[in-house]
Amino acid sequence: MKIKPITFIKTIISIGLLALVFTRIDFEEAWTHFQHLSFPFIIFALLFYTGCQYLSCWRWQIVLNSSGHSAPMSSLVSSYFAGMFLNIFLPGALGGDVYRVYRVAKHTKDSEVAVVSVFLERFTGLAALSALALIGLPPAFKLVGRWDIILLFLTCVASLVGAVLLISSPKLLIWAEPWLEKLRLSKVATRFAKIQILLRKFAQHRQALALSMGLSMLLQLAIVYYHYLVAQQLKIPISYLQLLVFIPIIVVVTLLPISLGGLGLKEGLWVYLFNRIGLTAEQALLLSLTITALSWLLSLPGLVILLLDSTGFRLARQGKVD
Repeated sequence: MKIKPITFIKTIISIGLLALVFTRIDFEEAWTHFQHLSFPFIIFALLFYTGCQYLSCWRWQIVLNSSGHSAPMSSLVSSYFAGMFLNIFLPGALGGDVYRVYRVAKHTKDSEVAVVSVFLERFTGLAALSALALIGLPPAFKLVGRWDIILLFLTCVASLVGAVLLISSPKLLIWAEPWLEKLRLSKVATRFAKIQILLRKFAQHRQALALSMGLSMLLQLAIVYYHYLVAQQLKIPISYLQLLVFIPIIVVVTLLPISLGGLGLKEGLWVYLFNRIGLTAEQALLLSLTITALSWLLSLPGLVILLLDSTGFRLARQGKVD
């Protein structure tokens, strides 16, 4: 299989960034912090994050119901876990989302509705993250006190808010379309135009929209709290409000297509941000890797779901042949 040049470049960048980070780490100090991570807390953290996933699925179900379709919660939850497992090996969240579309299309019998439901579920999360970033503006000035971080944070806030407005505002899209064409992104403008039609239809269901946005806000706040709980267990002295500033930065910057699924970029960014508030590279890397390891551990049921699903798919094909 031929590797695309862009994939090769991203892989090299990820490896280089990881190497740079690991050369700055005192592994004895990192191990000292890691020993604070108890088995009961790991179970609690996994259950807490499972609850966050359930909120995501509830939000997804609300979007589906507003389109006149439905899918059982058990199917949505299982597809979410399977998507988490796929995302370990695939760049970004695209692989997991494609699988989620496939699973929900089996219930709705409408692939377009399936695609729209996954996108709208993601979009409400993006809108909530934008609101969360705006909430983080006061602590960005009061608690962080570093102009480089504040500038980075304001850039990320502007990017999030700009993306939400560009997706949802027809007038802004018309204004931005010539610039997108100059950047050879005319296909993006076309997709956004189609998406805006879908958003207007969804916006007509005001109760569903309000509930979906409320769940998205609760979910984003819970994810920040999840990071805070892990940091406290590892004896890392960082506040909830500081994480409220850092996490939107991490999310936005790791979306940049310059590394393989954000690998290396995310770890390096955690180290940079932690160093700016007087914390160590060991603490930053330990928090990042612990969060990643817990998400991988939680995604293991997704492997079972994928195996069962592929077995059922093969049996169904054999039945048709017979």
